[in-house]
Amino acid sequence: MTREETFNARYAKLANGKKQDAGTDFRDRAKGALWGLVIGDCLGSPIQFSGKESHPWITGMVKCPVFNLPAGYWTDDGSMAMCIMDSFVRKGKYDLKDIGRTFVRWYQDGYLSSVDGRSFDVGNATAVACKEIAFRKSFVNGSEESQGNGSIMRFAPSWFIARKEQGAANIMHEISDLTHCSKRVRETVDKLAKILGEHLDGKRTSEGSAYKTREDVNNSGWTVSTLEAALWSFNTTSNFHDALVAAVNLGGDSDTIGAVCGQIAGSYYGHSAIPRKWLETVKNWQKVDALIDKFLDMVL
Repeated sequence: MTREETFNARYAKLANGKKQDAGTDFRDRAKGALWGLVIGDCLGSPIQFSGKESHPWITGMVKCPVFNLPAGYWTDDGSMAMCIMDSFVRKGKYDLKDIGRTFVRWYQDGYLSSVDGRSFDVGNATAVACKEIAFRKSFVNGSEESQGNGSIMRFAPSWFIARKEQGAANIMHEISDLTHCSKRVRETVDKLAKILGEHLDGKRTSEGSAYKTREDVNNSGWTVSTLEAALWSFNTTSNFHDALVAAVNLGGDSDTIGAVCGQIAGSYYGHSAIPRKWLETVKNWQKVDALIDKFLDMVL
C-alpha cells in the first residue's frame, strides 16, 4: 500500500468514527472553543513544517522534536490567545493597548509561554508588530500583504470580548490589526466569527470548505487556506477527536490548522467532548483551565 493509500484509509476510518452532537450548553461550547484552540496547537506542533505525507501519524499528544519540547507544550497560538484572556481578566474590560502590551511581554519575556522566560515559534509579521508596539506605540501593524494566519490562530477570545461589548464587531478587527492589518485577513476573521457564532448557538455551520479532498488542501500559513483546511477537517469528520486528528495530520502549518480547527470543533462539540487525556497532558493544564474559567466568568 502506498503512503497516499495509507493516509486515505486512515481518513476513511475517521469518517466512520462515533458521531457526537453539539455541546450540552453555551458555556460548555464556549469553553470548548478556547480549550480546543490550545489542544489543536499542542497536537500539531510536533509535525509543524512537515510535508503533508512526510510525517508520523499524530493521534495524541507527543514530544515535539521541532522545538525539542515535551508533549503538551503550546506555541505562539496558545500564548497569544492567553494574552488576550489575561488582559481582559486583569483589566476587567476590553483594553486594546493592554492586549498589545501583553503581546510584547510575551514576545520579549516569554509571559504565558509554555517555555519559561522566552517566546518561540513567532511568525515574522507578529515579531515585527511586537517591535512596533514596543518602540513606536503603534497598535495597527502590518499591510495588505500581511495575510498570514497569525490573528485567526488566537481568535476565539476576541469573539467573546466583542459579544460582551454588545455587538462591537470592530473589536475583532482591532485585535487582528494589532499584527495583521489586512482587508483579506479581516474578511477571514469575519467568516470564522460567523462559524463560531453558529456553533455557540448550537447550530452546525453550513459553511463548506473550498477543498473537496485531502489532496486539495493547501497546508500553508496563509490565513484563507488555514481556515479552509480547518473547515475541511471539521466537515469530513463527526466528532472532536477525529476533526483534530484530521487537521493536524495535514502537516505544513499544522499547529495553527489544529488551533483553528480546535476553535471550530470545540465550539460545536463542547469542552465535554475533548479527550480528558489530551487536556491533562497540556503543561500546567489546571492553570490554563483556571484562566479560561476566569475569562468566561467575566465575558459570559
